[in-house]
Formats: sequence, C-alpha cells, structure tokens
Amino acid sequence: MSFNFDLNKVETVLKQSAIRATLGFSSDFNEVRKRAVHSSQLFVLPLAEDNQNTNQVPGLDEYQVHETFAVMIVIPCLTGNATSNAEIKELRGQVKEALAGCQFEGWDPIKLDKGRTVELNKETNNLIYQCQFSVTGIHTVTVKVMP
Repeated sequence: MSFNFDLNKVETVLKQSAIRATLGFSSDFNEVRKRAVHSSQLFVLPLAEDNQNTNQVPGLDEYQVHETFAVMIVIPCLTGNATSNAEIKELRGQVKEALAGCQFEGWDPIKLDKGRTVELNKETNNLIYQCQFSVTGIHTVTVKVMP
C-alpha cells in the first residue's frame, strides 16, 4: 500500500462513468480559478492528509492515513441562474454517484464529506462547485535502525 492515495484512480473512475463533463488537469485550485472553460469540466485535486500513529509494536509503526480530496466542477456561466443551478445539481449528483463507496486495495471505501459552491468568477465566467471526499487506510512501516 502506498502512503498517499492515488488520485489517478479517481480520475479513471470519472473517465469511465457517464458524466457529461470532460476531465481537466490542474496542479492546484488557483490554476483552476484562472482558466476559463467553454464546456463543463472536472478537476481532481488533493486537499489535505493526516497520519496518526495508531500502534507501537517494537519494530513496526502503524499509521491511520486519512486523505481528503476534491472534485471541482467548473461550468461556463455569465450569471448564476436556474440553468447553471440545474447543471451543477446534475453534475454533482453524477460525481457523488460515481465515487462514493468506491474502494481500492489497501483503502477503505471513499466517503462523501461535503459540497459547496466555491465561486462565480466574473473574470473567467466560471461557476465552481467543490465536491469533497475522504478516504482512510492503514499503513505499516518497518522501523529502520540506523548505524
């Protein structure tokens, strides 16, 4: 098991689902905010990680790894209106349905944390909605004795 949850697996699930949005690539949220889109796009971004030592057996350390990530839904929108609200509602439902409960080897099932509208950007004419998910796994590390 890797210490970090592989977000490429989340992207693969989204690509294989029937979501009416393309998957974009971005290294961080600020880059997503600056980019104008011409059709609905999804961006998978890491948010936070927390590692707690749960056990101390001589020679082994066990960590509960908790990672939080977001799927940013970005749609082109001049003003907030019923059409954009309906599109966000449809896309967030599809994203939640595609990801909630998915389980990958070494990790518990993905859980939906929360969702919220992040912004309506007047410069790019983007409406951005964030679906936040979390995943937990146990990672065992063998203690390395240094000379």
